[in-house]
Amino acid sequence: MPRRAKKPTKTKQTKAAKSAVKAKPRAKRSTKNAAPKKKQPARAKKTTTAPPAAEPAPPPSDAIPQLIAMDTSSARRTSLTARERALRSSPVVEILDDPHPIGALRRFLEGILREATPQQAQIALGAAQLILMPIAREHRGGREVKELVDLMLTHWDQFGDRRKGYHAQEFIKHALLALGIDRVRVQRLEELIPPNPSGELLFNLACAYAVARDKVAMLQSVHRAVEAGITPAQFRRDPDFLVYTTDSDLAMLLAQAEVPRIPVNVEPHVPIVRAALDALVATLKEFGEPIELRPPVRLDAILDAERARRISLPNDYRALLTITNGMSLWEHTFFAAGDYREATPLSLAAQRYLETQASHGAEGIEECIPVAKWGQPTDWLLYDPRGRMRGGEPGYVLRTTLREEPLESLSVALARIEYLARETLGTN
Repeated sequence: MPRRAKKPTKTKQTKAAKSAVKAKPRAKRSTKNAAPKKKQPARAKKTTTAPPAAEPAPPPSDAIPQLIAMDTSSARRTSLTARERALRSSPVVEILDDPHPIGALRRFLEGILREATPQQAQIALGAAQLILMPIAREHRGGREVKELVDLMLTHWDQFGDRRKGYHAQEFIKHALLALGIDRVRVQRLEELIPPNPSGELLFNLACAYAVARDKVAMLQSVHRAVEAGITPAQFRRDPDFLVYTTDSDLAMLLAQAEVPRIPVNVEPHVPIVRAALDALVATLKEFGEPIELRPPVRLDAILDAERARRISLPNDYRALLTITNGMSLWEHTFFAAGDYREATPLSLAAQRYLETQASHGAEGIEECIPVAKWGQPTDWLLYDPRGRMRGGEPGYVLRTTLREEPLESLSVALARIEYLARETLGTN
C-alpha cells in the first residue's frame, strides 16, 4: 500500500511564510520634494591589525631538552601533562625522573656528537652525582654503580674544562664512596682528580682505598687529605679505617699530623687570668648571681689530660685550671681537666655541637678545642689551634648564633662576661 505524503507541520508552514515575506522587495520611498541629504564626510576606515605574536621566552641557560630522546612508543610520552612539559625544560630532572635514570643519561650523552657545551657537561655531571648519592648512602658496589661510572668515564673527554670544575669533583667524590671493593675503577677515578682538589674528595679517595685494602695507596691518600685540611680525628672515627686501627704506619702518619704541641709556660699568665677572674666574680656577686669555683688541679694532671685527648691547651687556660679546675658562673660553664679525659655531660654536649657544625660546613671547627659553654647551648668559646677559623694565628674564637668573633686571650673572654653582666643585670 503506497505511503501517504506527510503534510507539512504548522511550524514548517509558518517558516515558509516568513521566508516569503522576507523575500518580497520593499517599496521605494518617493523622492519628490524630499530635502537633499547632506553628504557626510567620509570616515576613516578602522584598520584592525592583529597584535604581534609574543616571542617565546628563551629556555633556561642549562636547558637542552632537544637532546633527550623521547620514547614515542610509550603512551605516556605521546600525551604529556603540563608538569611533564615543564620538566622538559630541566634535563637533569627529566633524567632523574626517568624509570631508568642511567639509561636516560646514556641517551643524553649519546646525543652529544662532539665536545659537550659547558651546559651539557654540567647536566651530565650533575645528574650522575645525584644518581650516585642515594646509592652511596644505602650500600656500596653493585652493577648499576659500575655501569654509571663506566658510562661517565667513556664520555669524560667530551666534558672539556668542566672536568676540572666543582661538579666533576662532586661526581668523583660520590663515585669513590659508592664503588666498594673495586681497585681498578678507583685508580681510574684517581687519575681524573683535578689539581688542588678539596679535602673531602681526597678523604673519600683514602676511604675507597681502605675499603679496597690497598694500603700503600691508602696511606698516600691519607697524607694528601691531611695536607688539604682533614683532621686525624676524622680518620680515626670513620668505619672504613677500622681494619687499620692497630696499623702502626697509619698511626704514625696521623700522629705527625696532630695538633702542634704548645710549650708549657704557665707562670706569666697566672696573675693576668687571676685578675680577670676576680673582677668577674666580684661583679656577679654584686648582682647576686650564683658562682661555682672548683678546687684547683696540678699542672701535671692537666698535661696528662692533654695527652689522653691528644690536644694542647693554651697556657692561659692551663693557668686558669691551676686556679679553679672548672667553674660555672652566670650560665657559663668552663671545662675542667676531667672533661677532656672522660665522657662528661659537658664534653658530650661539646662533641655534639662540633659534629653538627662540621656537618653544616664550618671549616676547621673539628680541630677546635672546646673551652666553655657560653650561656646558650649553641654558643661556645673555642680554642682554634691552627688558626683556620680565625684566618690566621691560633687563638680563641667565640661562636654564637649571631656571629663568630676572634678573641685575643682568655682574660679578654672573662672581661667580656663581666661587661655583659653589668649591661644586662644592671638594667634589670
